Amino acid sequence: MMNHDYQKIPLQRLVNVESSIQSERIVQESIITLHSIGGDGNFEPHTSLLGTPSKIKELHIGHLVCEGLTIEFPSLLDFEYNIVDGHVDSYFNSIIPNTPEPRLITTSCGACNHPDLSVEQLHGKPISDVQQLSHDQLTTALDGMRGEMELFEATGGCHGAALLDSTGKVQFVSEDIGRHNAVDKTIGLAILSGLKSFNEFTLLLSGRCGWDIVAKATRIGIPSIASVGAFSSAALDLARANGITLYGFVRESGAWTAGTIRRGYTSR
Repeated sequence: MMNHDYQKIPLQRLVNVESSIQSERIVQESIITLHSIGGDGNFEPHTSLLGTPSKIKELHIGHLVCEGLTIEFPSLLDFEYNIVDGHVDSYFNSIIPNTPEPRLITTSCGACNHPDLSVEQLHGKPISDVQQLSHDQLTTALDGMRGEMELFEATGGCHGAALLDSTGKVQFVSEDIGRHNAVDKTIGLAILSGLKSFNEFTLLLSGRCGWDIVAKATRIGIPSIASVGAFSSAALDLARANGITLYGFVRESGAWTAGTIRRGYTSR
């Protein structure tokens, strides 16, 4: 875990009627500005994210792919970044085909610049008949992801995401103060590890599942999403329109599910 994931800050600690000054770990929230090559051959900023300044290259790669700004999977060698006074500038050494107007995406805004909530499938339609995992495997996987969330353990202030393969193995665990950033980091990490297709994986989330997360899954062909929290109405509509299965409030006692019910899913 990188040192600038969090800060230790003296704060007043209240316990019953007593108070004292103690050092607390506070998750870092920074402006992360993404740049690409513009028409004049120079770097131009196109997106500013509010997020945790770790796995910067993975975040940048995942964001480009998950937001449909590039269809090609970039290489690690195409990126560099620097951190000055807590501000991060990340540079993609190429022109992106679908450069957006400069925009700010906060930790709670994954649908910025998507006023009509329309999404294009860029990496093929999710495989609707993939053999899926059992309820027990989903709960075990979410528990396993939580066990690898070191930043959450230290601060209690971030979200997590990971990919679950067809054998039940949890991979590419990532954390960020923003839910959508955590997903971007996971996808970027998977791409850098050589993954070429996502259509046999389940996306794991430590919190709720909103439209923005389903939009990312739609663009890259992920067929199912399992979350500890709820899914929203817009997430449900988009999932049903694109053949994606949602599992919400996944607990040992059960889960809510919607979309295409996959072969092989068994509950308790």
